[in-house]
Amino acid sequence: MLPIVAEPTAAAWVERAGAVPVRRLADEVEWALTVRDGVAPIAPPPPGASLTLEDRQLCTRPEWEFPDAEVTFSAPVAVVALFRTAILAFAAHAHGSLIEGLESLLVHVKSEWESQPRHRDPVFARDRWRCAVPICTARRELHDHHVVFRSRGGGNDRENRITLCAWHHLRGVHAGRVRAEGEAPDKIIWDVGVRPGRRALLRLVGERYATS
Repeated sequence: MLPIVAEPTAAAWVERAGAVPVRRLADEVEWALTVRDGVAPIAPPPPGASLTLEDRQLCTRPEWEFPDAEVTFSAPVAVVALFRTAILAFAAHAHGSLIEGLESLLVHVKSEWESQPRHRDPVFARDRWRCAVPICTARRELHDHHVVFRSRGGGNDRENRITLCAWHHLRGVHAGRVRAEGEAPDKIIWDVGVRPGRRALLRLVGERYATS
């Protein structure tokens, strides 16, 4: 609800929030974001009103002509609302259409991203941007893992840090299915498939199977 609440309409939206279920409120916020003029304040629709937008309503605004393509994504209502508000703000600033607002927003984001200093993670670079668990080849969603957990006094030295994919980090090491001990990068003893009261399914030292 926050993306559409402004001082002139705040009381009406708060009252509506107390009168309808969350799903209906989300639908009304979606309706308001779609029909309002730029970022101007808009009150809730009349109670029980249909939220269906007729073609002629959209066509009254020439910049809302149906495009040749659509950009679609799934996200929580608050994220969708924030994204749409940002597009409207950029469109209003340039006195342009919605698609021009989206273009301006993306150009701005790209410019901001490229202006940030780049810091390559030295641990990822050392481990060749790949999960270090010997049975894994993942190169995406990499985490910088501390072999001895920081909560247990582990330091931030590179010998105590190893690259893990998100799955082996969160569902392997932290779930107790994978155990890593030793000094990174080549002296880590890996136990894979850890089972209470039984030997792990695999034990490796670095990238070699343990002999005992």
